[in-house]
Amino acid sequence: MKTHDRLGRWLFSTHTKNPIPNFHPDARQIRWMQFLNLHGLASSKYLHELTADTHKCAQTSSRQLRKLFDGQMIHKPRQQRETAGADGNHHIYDLTEKGKAYLKRNGLWIDAHRPTGPWVHQFMVSCITSSIHILCTRNGYTYVPGHEITNSLAVNVPFKWKGKRHSCKLIPDALFAIRYGKGYIAYALEADRNTEPNDPATPYRKSARRNIKQYAEFVGKKMYKKHYGLSCPLVVLNITVSQDHIKRTMPIVEDEIGKCSYLAFGVASEFRTPFQPPKNLLTFLFESPLLRNYKKEYQINRRL
Repeated sequence: MKTHDRLGRWLFSTHTKNPIPNFHPDARQIRWMQFLNLHGLASSKYLHELTADTHKCAQTSSRQLRKLFDGQMIHKPRQQRETAGADGNHHIYDLTEKGKAYLKRNGLWIDAHRPTGPWVHQFMVSCITSSIHILCTRNGYTYVPGHEITNSLAVNVPFKWKGKRHSCKLIPDALFAIRYGKGYIAYALEADRNTEPNDPATPYRKSARRNIKQYAEFVGKKMYKKHYGLSCPLVVLNITVSQDHIKRTMPIVEDEIGKCSYLAFGVASEFRTPFQPPKNLLTFLFESPLLRNYKKEYQINRRL
């Protein structure tokens, strides 16, 4: 069967053809909507995992998501049609304008730092932060979203490039903190699909080298404490799509910083080209050691 035939049978309409009039979401559906408000795009699998503590049946979750979809509170972004194996993937959802209006009308809306940029990049960021949020809750940690830390992620950070001083905005893809018992650690996320150069000719193009130079100033010299108002440590999570890309980036860390404990590197191969949405939470990023070029490997799931 041809791909377009499968997609036709898949009925992957971006908006419902059978709207439910005067729809009122229940408590679990509202929780899903708030999660989308906070993190951005999320698959049906991730939304089920969010409420699996109270509702373990995936089929029931699917039916309730369908009602939320038919109630025109959520929609399926059209870009997911273009993913690899689209007919076999979990549906991906986001809030509609009606869904946003419902949250605002009921005092549930937050001005979150939702992911920006190309759609696949947005989804990569949301999968990472969503996974960590859900796994923090399951492990008894408190996840603190970025909007509770700062109003703006963007900071002008100076750096040297070929002997000259420059200044560009540093904008992490996400910012959050985790409360481990009595202590906190903040995390800046850099989600890298290996679409940018490591060593560009100009300092004004975003690259691995410029990022590392700026984080050397921002974290290494404690600028983040003033700009984000943090008193806890800040770790930069560099999540890319292959071990090879990490191997090419590590020498830049050595060259620009030397021994560095606050840059940690991990792999989410699901987001390399051709992109296919992950079928499960990115548990390995939370549980498995992340690479550093100094001190032992870093682990997000830890005890202070």
